[in-house]
Amino acid sequence: MYIPRPLLILLIILYLLFLLSVDWINQMEGTWYRPFLVGFLIIAIASWTHREQDSDEL
Repeated sequence: MYIPRPLLILLIILYLLFLLSVDWINQMEGTWYRPFLVGFLIIAIASWTHREQDSDEL
């Protein structure tokens, strides 16, 4: 089974971010946009890895 590189990178980043930032995201003293910041970083990294593909690979 072939897993596209952007999807594999996204899954690895999601896994690492989840392990490293669960407590950081859920702190009550933190700012309201923390979960959105993490989500934005995930989307930005996924789009960056996806831009390197040729249109034929889509």
